[in-house]
Amino acid sequence: MTARNGAPATRDIPEQRRVLALLVLAQLLSGAGLAAGITVGALLAEEMLGSTGLAGVPSGLFTAGAAFGAAGIGRICRRWGRRPGLALGYATGALGSLGVVVAATSGSVPLLFLSLLVYGAGTATNLMARYAGADLASPARRGRAVSTVLFATTLGAVAGPNLVEVTGELALSWGVPRLAGPFLLATAAFGAAAV
Repeated sequence: MTARNGAPATRDIPEQRRVLALLVLAQLLSGAGLAAGITVGALLAEEMLGSTGLAGVPSGLFTAGAAFGAAGIGRICRRWGRRPGLALGYATGALGSLGVVVAATSGSVPLLFLSLLVYGAGTATNLMARYAGADLASPARRGRAVSTVLFATTLGAVAGPNLVEVTGELALSWGVPRLAGPFLLATAAFGAAAV
């Protein structure tokens, strides 16, 4: 989009504001869910395994899940568009979060590790959505659009760990282990972001 004098256009199409607002909301939610889950993942694994020896495994699984998720979500975005790809990625992150809660409640370590891998798709989606803000922005405003979405992610990432105690108490009231509480938040946050 260029102005008549050849300079880059600085006005965005109306849909861009709506898309940007949706991305900001999704990033606030998913950033909180992602940060809350990552904060306690190692502690949950340590509690379930009874040892600190494998406490680093959750971070490795998040990362591997993010790598596989990015490849899959990227293909979906290329084929059907960014919106379906991001929605599926967030939904997959919600499924992984729910799996972690079920694994913690049932004491299943294999399910925990599988769920943490799936949870990584939420990480990839969270990272990929940052750049979706620039899709409909005019060339002169793309940097600002990406920054706006990134700032929303940062706010969510700060809020998430601060909700660990609250979500832990909520989890206990539902008969779920305290350290699975942040994954309840992640399930709700990723689910809402998918919608």
